[in-house]
Amino acid sequence: MSGGGPKLPASVSFGGAGERLDPWSRALAALGIALALYLYLGRLDGTPLQRGNEAMYASPPALMLQNRDWLVPIYRGDHFLDKPILPIWVVAASYRLLGVSIFAERLPIALAGLATCLLLGLWVGRRSGERAGVLAALALAFSFLFVFTGMTFVADAYLTLSILAAAIVLDRACRVEGSDLGWGIASGAALALAFYFKGLVGIVLPGGAGAATLAIDRRFPRRIWARAGWALLALAALLAPYHVAMDRRLGWEFWDVFYWKNQFLRGASHIYMRPNRGPLFYVGLLAWGLFPWALLIPVSIRRARPSSLPLGALAFGFAFWSPLVMKREVYGITLLPAAAALVAEGFATGGRGREIARRALWALAAAFTVALIVVLLRAFPFLTRAAGADVVRFLLAALVLLAASLAACAAAPRSPRAALAAALACGLVCLGGRLADERFGRFDPLPAWGERARAACASGCDGFVFGEDVTSLEFYSGFDWMPVIDPGREIPALMRHRTAFVVMRSSMEAALAELPYRYEVLDRCATYGSYSIDQFLGPRRGSVVMLSLVRVQRTDTPLPPGEGVGVRDAPSPRVAP
Repeated sequence: MSGGGPKLPASVSFGGAGERLDPWSRALAALGIALALYLYLGRLDGTPLQRGNEAMYASPPALMLQNRDWLVPIYRGDHFLDKPILPIWVVAASYRLLGVSIFAERLPIALAGLATCLLLGLWVGRRSGERAGVLAALALAFSFLFVFTGMTFVADAYLTLSILAAAIVLDRACRVEGSDLGWGIASGAALALAFYFKGLVGIVLPGGAGAATLAIDRRFPRRIWARAGWALLALAALLAPYHVAMDRRLGWEFWDVFYWKNQFLRGASHIYMRPNRGPLFYVGLLAWGLFPWALLIPVSIRRARPSSLPLGALAFGFAFWSPLVMKREVYGITLLPAAAALVAEGFATGGRGREIARRALWALAAAFTVALIVVLLRAFPFLTRAAGADVVRFLLAALVLLAASLAACAAAPRSPRAALAAALACGLVCLGGRLADERFGRFDPLPAWGERARAACASGCDGFVFGEDVTSLEFYSGFDWMPVIDPGREIPALMRHRTAFVVMRSSMEAALAELPYRYEVLDRCATYGSYSIDQFLGPRRGSVVMLSLVRVQRTDTPLPPGEGVGVRDAPSPRVAP
């Protein structure tokens, strides 16, 4: 149980000269690194704020800077206790340095994503050689789930980086010689950092990954009681100040909302999510989120030296997320580093049977890419109207390059040049998707409407939303927007100023007739429910909605129902393609 780990075939090399990149492969890797820097840093503010989760992290830091309350964030007029404080502090610091903007909000997330890729590449490279390290880093950097989901979900991007770092530290602490105090403090500090980004899951995921890895390797951790004791002391010491401060400030509210509702009920009940996603949800998510590399996972599963941490982390991650009631796409990004490392380290290992399987899987990925090209060609008219012919042609060219590189991988499954070319092609597809996403974002009226409300509300306004979740308005307008169900009854009761703005579904405008105040429809716009890559094949039923911007003026004497008609005819709607 306490031995040095499993013996491996002599044909498997870790870090030897055979694992180094040849000049052509180095050139492809350099192009991939340059593309990753541009993809993550070059187009940060090209799309509007994502209306859900991203807006939830963009507004509280700005308000924190205004009211100088650094402990309890405020969101939609209430205490924001869904997540720990560190993601809010990071964005607030970025605002303080660069000003409040989408660029400043997304810059720390992009840097965290790049740091995750760098850490993964260095760690895998140290374990398994330069080729495996570069391939793991680029596979993660150009994974579609990481690019299009992870970079707009603040806490989860930081969580992915912190649990990778914590898992590496814990794995080393269980295996190497050295100071018990030093390894214990390092382990506790790594777990505390992950907790401050996301909560208890930041402790459970790296801890479970370490335990699963030791079980796979059939190894007992070195000096477990001494090192675990110091780790728990360090963890408690680092977490105590935050908990004591929050308890003194909010008392039971903190423990109820932060721990009971968001750390336990979130995963065990339908309080935040109604759809019931099956236990294999993350299998399908990983298949497209880390395409094409995820297809190679079945032929990459093996024990490895100096530890099987990639396999242990991936296995425990699936075992942890799959039974939870609340399953979200963004949670899958925590699985990506382990999956990328597993595939990269197993890229050229195994006998003839595995090589035949790899050829078949690469050919399957190439065939799937060709099918996607055919689908996009059929959607070419719609995509051209929405995103422009230049962007669509770029995206199609990137997909053709990806199909060709995957075919090359099928012909030579051990070729690092073909694999790096496939990674680079994935990056170009991600860039094409990002460019198209930016064009789709032109049809979101919320940035302009929010700025319009901000300009008109220097002396104070109220904001209401009806029939649609448009949380990004708070970032653009600078004040809270309250959701209402019955505008005729709730808006008069909640208005605190003489002017209010309402953003609502245009189909529900008849409900405004019950208002006892005069109202005016300022604008209507047909927009996509979410301007994301899933809209590229054409607008689905329910994906295009008509929104209205309405201004309400409170009068000294309330009007009878039905007489608060707009003072001018509503404008003709602007229609998305």
